[in-house]
Amino acid sequence: MADTPPVAGPAQAQLVVIDPANLAQTILIARRMQQRYEELRAQYLTVLRMAQRLGNLEGYRIPTIPITRHDAGRWEYGRAWIQGLNSGDATGAAYLSTALPLLRPSVMPSRLSASARQALERQYATIEITDSVAMMGGHQVALARGYHGQLQEAVQALEGDVLNGLSRYHEMTAILDKIAAGELLARRQDMLSNQLLSHALEQLLARSKRLRDTEASTMNMQLVTWRDAQAANDAFVAGSGDALRTWRQP
Repeated sequence: MADTPPVAGPAQAQLVVIDPANLAQTILIARRMQQRYEELRAQYLTVLRMAQRLGNLEGYRIPTIPITRHDAGRWEYGRAWIQGLNSGDATGAAYLSTALPLLRPSVMPSRLSASARQALERQYATIEITDSVAMMGGHQVALARGYHGQLQEAVQALEGDVLNGLSRYHEMTAILDKIAAGELLARRQDMLSNQLLSHALEQLLARSKRLRDTEASTMNMQLVTWRDAQAANDAFVAGSGDALRTWRQP
């Protein structure tokens, strides 16, 4: 039997298509990524070497700054508000218990003119404003004393992390976290300082109003004297003349 010749099948092949421009762009991106990785690694190694060479940082630890408090036990009559300056006086009861009582203007003369009534009411308002500012300012000082302890604890915790000798406390992310924590504490301290400054400004404003009212009262009396001086003198002379003419030896 004769050999059957082999049957030829269809031929298949895969052609590799390369875009030179895309290939060059891909190689450039890969090189940039490699360079960036090497830069980050170099920075990390630099920070790590700096952390390892810090040595003992205990010499930079500083003691806490204590805040003063009133010794209320030393005083007898002002003890209530002195204690309020330490622990707080939200309602102002401690302040009012040590201040001279102010009577309410419930009874006024029937012939009191409108201008005189207005002057009395505004003088009374000055005293009320002074009391309100003093009560709120004293309470804010007490709050600042209590808040100081919480801030001090947070600062000490941050100080412990900064001065810690372990390398993990000085890695890049840890350093950034400590910077953020320090900024947060600084803003909290600024808020507290601004509140105290606002109450100090209120005290100055109340004092300014009280001085202004005193000066206005003095000026008003001077103007009234100039305005009514002649009429008062004439009335005095006329009254004295009538008295002399009608006087008889008893």
